[in-house]
Amino acid sequence: NKMSVEYKYELMPNRSWRCQVYLQDHCLAEGFGAKKTSKHAAAEEALKILQKMQSNIASLKVTQVQKVGCSSRGSGRKKDLKDLVIYENSSNPVCTLNDTAQFNKMMVEYVFERMTGMRWKCKVMLEDEFIAEAVGVKKSVKHEAAEEAVKILKKTQPTVVNNLKKGTVEDVISRNEIRGRSAEEAFKQKIKEDNIGNQILRKMGWT
Repeated sequence: NKMSVEYKYELMPNRSWRCQVYLQDHCLAEGFGAKKTSKHAAAEEALKILQKMQSNIASLKVTQVQKVGCSSRGSGRKKDLKDLVIYENSSNPVCTLNDTAQFNKMMVEYVFERMTGMRWKCKVMLEDEFIAEAVGVKKSVKHEAAEEAVKILKKTQPTVVNNLKKGTVEDVISRNEIRGRSAEEAFKQKIKEDNIGNQILRKMGWT
């Protein structure tokens, strides 16, 4: 579990030894006896405590949910993921997913479920649809799940990369230029041939 274990010894007045087991600087258990046997007794007691903790955790299904963006549930009309455009404003996949949800006015949810020991499962849900999941330590599992979700979405959905820092204001592409609210409206606001957005989309295979 990538944790530190330390044994600390103390000589008692009766000439026996006390050994304390520390896990991540937290005193977990102690044992008494000769120096060698006190360590064994402390480790055995620590193991019993940990096993009891694990059995208690296993009996509880711990779930946590983090939400980003706005949901379309209240409108009565669920948004279709086939219209999704990935908005990449950062190399961080969590930021990319969060920005994508806000850009498309959708809701992304990260559902955490405790597995065994220190391991957690993180599921990425977009508009209540499962996209990807990962299992690992809680600190990094969200990043891993988001990274997998972005990979999967990029296989089928167009990606817009925000490069405003490199480009000029004339190169800016608006949401309506990229998506078009309807087929009729999209036709009315047809993008010109020399538009940078038009050129990018054509290179990606769009017509």
